[in-house]
Amino acid sequence: MAFSLTIIIILIGIFYGFSRQGKEDYIHILLKGLKIGLVIGLILGLVSFFIGGLSGGIEAAISGGLIVGLFGSITSIVIMAIVTVEFIIGVLIGDIIEKVLRK
Repeated sequence: MAFSLTIIIILIGIFYGFSRQGKEDYIHILLKGLKIGLVIGLILGLVSFFIGGLSGGIEAAISGGLIVGLFGSITSIVIMAIVTVEFIIGVLIGDIIEKVLRK
């Protein structure tokens, strides 16, 4: 499943890089993806903190909710960074294909 998701992300990146004229700004795409990953990671961390707090008592909420929330945030940020890098690889391939076909 993860391999097919990687292929889909790279194909979307190839389509994006090929369909847009000119060379893309890879650093801008990377920073935008990391910002989105940071926001989504923090939101998921807060949600898991509150769910952990509602499912247990006060002591369990503080310890369990913080651990689960922090781990969920870090995991989400790392996953979004990986997805962003895969997308940039696809955009790079799409730019190369565009150069070759539109000479």
